[in-house]
Amino acid sequence: MFRRVLFTLLCALAAAAPASASSPHAVLKKAEAAMQGHAGRGVEPTVALRDLAARLPDLHGSDRERARRMLLRPVPGQEQYGETAYTVAEHDPPLCSVHFCIHWVDSTADAPPLASTLGDGVPDYIRTMDAVFEHVYQVENVQLGWRPPKPDGTKGGDLNKVDVYVQDVGARGLFGYAAADLGQHGHSQTAYLVMDNDYKDAQFPRYSSYLEPMRVTAAHEYNHAIQFGYDFFQDTWFLEATAVWMEDRVYDGVNDYLSYVDRWSRMPGVPLTRFDALHDTDPLNMKVYGDAVWNRWLDLHFGQQLIRSAWERSDGTSPPSFAPGAYDAALRARGSSFFDAFTSFAAATAEWRSSAGPFGDRDGNRWPDMGRGSTRLAPGAGGVSGRLDHASYQLFDVTPTHDRRIKLVASLPEGTAGAVALVGRVGSATSGQVQVALTRLPHGGAGTATLTDPSRFSRITAVVVNADASQDGYSESAVDWKFTRNRQLFHAHVSNRFAPLRLRGSDPRPGATRVSRTARIVLRFSAALRMVSLARIHLVGPHGTSVPVRVTRGRRGRRVTLVPERPLAGGRVYRVKLGRRIVDVDGNALRAKRRAWDFATR
Repeated sequence: MFRRVLFTLLCALAAAAPASASSPHAVLKKAEAAMQGHAGRGVEPTVALRDLAARLPDLHGSDRERARRMLLRPVPGQEQYGETAYTVAEHDPPLCSVHFCIHWVDSTADAPPLASTLGDGVPDYIRTMDAVFEHVYQVENVQLGWRPPKPDGTKGGDLNKVDVYVQDVGARGLFGYAAADLGQHGHSQTAYLVMDNDYKDAQFPRYSSYLEPMRVTAAHEYNHAIQFGYDFFQDTWFLEATAVWMEDRVYDGVNDYLSYVDRWSRMPGVPLTRFDALHDTDPLNMKVYGDAVWNRWLDLHFGQQLIRSAWERSDGTSPPSFAPGAYDAALRARGSSFFDAFTSFAAATAEWRSSAGPFGDRDGNRWPDMGRGSTRLAPGAGGVSGRLDHASYQLFDVTPTHDRRIKLVASLPEGTAGAVALVGRVGSATSGQVQVALTRLPHGGAGTATLTDPSRFSRITAVVVNADASQDGYSESAVDWKFTRNRQLFHAHVSNRFAPLRLRGSDPRPGATRVSRTARIVLRFSAALRMVSLARIHLVGPHGTSVPVRVTRGRRGRRVTLVPERPLAGGRVYRVKLGRRIVDVDGNALRAKRRAWDFATR
């Protein structure tokens, strides 16, 4: 089955549902819109054409022909669809250097500025673009060690050189794109590139010169061509997070990625993996470009080889082409994991602007503050509840108090991997010292994170993380993995109570005799018990058999009652047992000399 591993692709639906947003016809329409610059900022032509190439076998008749023509290289004489081809013969020969062949035309709107200092018919603009691509190659392939794109044989220009076609794509609001050649199968595929013919100010107004958009687009789209050689079917968010990160690796003075960080910073509760292929114009889809900050953090803490290693492992993970799995495999080879890294990353973003903080990015002082929930937490001020999707988190401001110490107490459902953290900053937002108290919860449940002397901090942030990326296969209708840990309920509050939980008394008392067979067992604690602790209190009958009981908690939570489901046997000894990990609502563990005692029935 062609769709066996394509979790980022628009999967085939039944023929009875042609109007579906993920149907082959819909994929074609989205690609047409993207190529005309009408798909909005949520999808670029590279992704739209990648998805279209994957769905080509599912298209028929005129739809298939339109798609095939759109995917052809833009050379004249092949009846390409719409505005994707030159309308006149291209200059012969193209400019071929060591690794690239640049193609252009000398007339029509697709022509670049034709001035040629050498007077040999090769425009200076084309020579400049070739030099840019050779620099990109030196950084991405030589310095950083990525594999070159899959060789394309005799297609285009010279043997096995990457072909770059220069067109007026800026007139359609496009920077450029990468596209796979027709007729390929498997994870590793060849690609060609399309770049704008002038990157002029009117079409690209935010740049100081045409060189800036040319450079970052070359670094970005060439990286897509490299990615197609590793795994053509990878997740959209992994493609874009890597390509945007690579832009800054190659040309760190342009800082084009900053245009995505502001929106990304307001979406911590949106999954890192999110890309809604059914709704390309969804503004949340822009998050995938801002996901470059995740790769920047990995680069800073594990080295740039980590991102390359994830791509190298991409099609060999189980399941294949699953981006969290690729990251996890690369991180485990370095003694970490996706879970560990994402929880640390989430906590680090709370004060990511500080040069002295755990994020440690030199550009941090140019980033906006991370978005926070509207609830401010403080001891005795109540708490907050909400829901978190997979690979997402929420931040809340905490009021610094004059307590000796405070703690964040938070819980996730059992089985949902997550974390809780308190992050304190002393000093300014851009240079203050940062302290992180992080508690990971690999199996979910409740946890605490503690900071001492909270009054010394200029700001304290509570962080609750759902780091679980578990999935149960691919959903063809949703065009995404079936993540199993979405909308997980969390509770969080801040406390200054650290006194150990105590058992104040019990009825019947230890050693009691002639206890009624219908008696209830009542336990009185010094503080309200957390609900999960109730399951750790047991009544054991003769011969060590567990007695079925209903366990309830009083209104204030300090009184716990065990009600046997049937009368106890007469003249027998029963035992009350307090298991481990019994805690109160503030996370304080039970401290008791005696955790089991007997009583006898009459």
